[in-house]
Amino acid sequence: MRRVAGFVGVVAALFVAVTVLKHDPGPPASPIDSLAVSVGERDRIRQFWEVYRAATAHRIAGRSRDAADEYRHALALDPAHLDALYYLGNMEFDLGSFAAAERAWKQMIEIDPTSARAHAQLGTLHFCVGDGPPLRPGLAVAELERAAAINREETGPLLSLGEIALVQGDLDRAHELLDAVIGSNYSSVEAHFYLGYLAWESGAVAEAADLLAAAVQHAQPSAPAGDVAGEGDTRAGSAPMVRAPSRCGAMRAHADELARVDGDATQLVGPVYRAFDEWLQEVRGSLP
Repeated sequence: MRRVAGFVGVVAALFVAVTVLKHDPGPPASPIDSLAVSVGERDRIRQFWEVYRAATAHRIAGRSRDAADEYRHALALDPAHLDALYYLGNMEFDLGSFAAAERAWKQMIEIDPTSARAHAQLGTLHFCVGDGPPLRPGLAVAELERAAAINREETGPLLSLGEIALVQGDLDRAHELLDAVIGSNYSSVEAHFYLGYLAWESGAVAEAADLLAAAVQHAQPSAPAGDVAGEGDTRAGSAPMVRAPSRCGAMRAHADELARVDGDATQLVGPVYRAFDEWLQEVRGSLP
């Protein structure tokens, strides 16, 4: 019996030893190795923010090409940084590199499908009235509607959708969208201006005059709002935070001119809206 018990004990000991060896992950990582990884990661983060700040300085100073170079450098250090991708897209667009801008904003959506600002900028890209790529209203509407659904408090996509409807001649839809913009952002110069045009086009000249006067009032210069990280995604705002690139300003330039009006705007209703109507007819002729 003692021999049997001894044999069983040896077998059990061997089983335990084999089991321990099988699951043993090996010796723990050297503290020196862990320290090296930690120091390397800290250095990468430090480099990223140095480059990102340099890119931001170039962007604010209007040096789009230098800014784009630095944003690309930053993304080499952190490929998933959403703000760097967003601003890289903006800089590429300003430079006329439309395909590169589209890639940056699409990469944002791959990382975060709920990025309203990326969808909004793609909508702008596809319907850039001015010296932009060919107009693609169907793609623009799809992107802008997605942006509006993601962030219902942001009025920028609604304003852009209203502009597309206006250019396409869908005046009822334009009126509905522009009313929604004013419902959330009563100081929208563009929405008042466009609604004034719709009133003038329908023959309601007095209403058009009131709306134009309101647009002029809201167009008067005020202190500019600074850039906000993550703009267009999370902030509950009245004014649109995602602005159209400067090269897409041909349509809104008509409203921008109102900042120079000094005096009674009601006398300008006919000339202003006739000029805008002529411009609209010209753009409608270029639609696909």
